[in-house]
Amino acid sequence: MKCSSETIQTRARLARQSLSACRLCARNCGIDRSTALNGHCGLGPEARCFRELLHPAEESPLNPSHQVYFSGCNLRCEFCSVLEWIEQPLAADPMDKQAVLTAISQRRDQGARTLNLLGGEPTVNLPGILELLVDVPKDTTVVWNSNMYFGTPTLEFLDGIVDLYLADFKCGQATCARNLLGAEDYVEVVQACLLQATRQADMIVRHTPMPGHWDCCTAPILTWLGENLPQVPVSLRFDYVPPATAQYASLDYGTRADQDQSVRLAQELGLELVT
Repeated sequence: MKCSSETIQTRARLARQSLSACRLCARNCGIDRSTALNGHCGLGPEARCFRELLHPAEESPLNPSHQVYFSGCNLRCEFCSVLEWIEQPLAADPMDKQAVLTAISQRRDQGARTLNLLGGEPTVNLPGILELLVDVPKDTTVVWNSNMYFGTPTLEFLDGIVDLYLADFKCGQATCARNLLGAEDYVEVVQACLLQATRQADMIVRHTPMPGHWDCCTAPILTWLGENLPQVPVSLRFDYVPPATAQYASLDYGTRADQDQSVRLAQELGLELVT
């Protein structure tokens, strides 16, 4: 059952109070974000929104999807496609709640089936997003499009509010997570988060195979999903765009052979693939 506006409002207030020693994500910085800007995400108290659009090319059950992008992130992915909004999150204006609510209404009229909250990483903008959702129509399908690098406190805030987690699973082992994302504990955190989140909402797990990372990342991720979340649909995204420069991320595009290998393993494991 979806939470009432009153419940969301209460959670928004508690989430904002938690910024005084922020532990919304797995970094557990403990920074007072009500006054400081030196947490890992680089954000203060305001949610900051830098883009919104009606997108036709998310996973098919979500389309067309109204994407609302928030700046700031708790990871540092070498291959990030919105890196400028991660490195300089304050370049985005503080969210104008009424303007976003107006956009949500307009996108619904244009055919949006889902409200897709992403970034950056929505989790580090949680108090402002909850304040926004207080006034979003309750029949809105809310998608939390996330790296899932957070834990139980955030999941408790989102329980009964999020309808579907669109969960990125990027790396399959600690060395790659440290080098590519800047978070050596990423795999264990995300696995625990996925297991808990799937008990409270629908989920699609998204993985983008990176060239050269089959044995260390793609194969272990798909195997773990087959063993632990076999009922959860999986989206294999073959849209990896190599960065101009990188120390660890692949500078090559994926090949058709990479795609075939990934799909074949997913099918052998009995995973449901969505496109």
